[in-house]
Amino acid sequence: HFEAYREIQMEWFPYDVYARLCIHLAFMHLIHCWSYLQIGHLLQELRAVYVCAIVMLPMFVLQQVIMTLDIIPDGLPIHRLGPFGLWFAYFAAVIEYKRWYDPWTQKFGFVLVYCAYAMHIIYTIQLYRLCRPSEEAPSVAESPGASWWPGEWRLPKAFQHAIWLVAPPKETNEHDIVGELRDMQTGPSKKAAGTPHTDGDRRADVHRSFGKQGESPAWFSVKVGLISLLIAWVWLVAGFTWEVLNQGTSHPSMLSAPGLANNARDPRYRPAKPG
Repeated sequence: HFEAYREIQMEWFPYDVYARLCIHLAFMHLIHCWSYLQIGHLLQELRAVYVCAIVMLPMFVLQQVIMTLDIIPDGLPIHRLGPFGLWFAYFAAVIEYKRWYDPWTQKFGFVLVYCAYAMHIIYTIQLYRLCRPSEEAPSVAESPGASWWPGEWRLPKAFQHAIWLVAPPKETNEHDIVGELRDMQTGPSKKAAGTPHTDGDRRADVHRSFGKQGESPAWFSVKVGLISLLIAWVWLVAGFTWEVLNQGTSHPSMLSAPGLANNARDPRYRPAKPG
């Protein structure tokens, strides 16, 4: 029954692991979204500068705590730069709404905006590195008293303590009946009955349901999401750069001024009524 369960688990274990990773990613980005919403609400609508700072502080600490609980970095913890984007955005927004206009202060606010974007781009790239399957088995793999999985399974090493994956024991001193039956169905078996399968055979079993590149569909979905997020941040940087280059010039704005109707409803473009 151990081998039978192992055969079944090979089909779904990547989805189990990356579902938990997606919960981490969702919470982190949801906190970012809510924090930026509060920056716009408290500064643009309420002009509550100090209240906004009080909101940013617990959100910043909360993100750092979540990363401490879920991630074991291999090397420099670059991902901790991500929450600092909130502070750069906060001070940039405060400068944008300061009482007296000053061109040098405005340029400093532009620099802060670029720093906020840089924090998110670096953070997203680091998340991609942390979430991809590791080539080496984590040290806790095949260890008693801990979450256990075979060493040939490719899992994100940085989240090894937070995936709560439990696989059947590898050494059972029993015959691999499922493997023998599979070999008998696919052709004459080259192994004698009762001969255990090698690690290479098990690794081939693990990756047989993956794509052509030996890549898990679960990781592929997460990878596409992170790459799309990275492209979105680069697009925002390009759009902000365009606005900075054209601010204060005679170049017309791409959109009409706030308060004006769209072109379909603008009375200036309606045909004259009869009479």
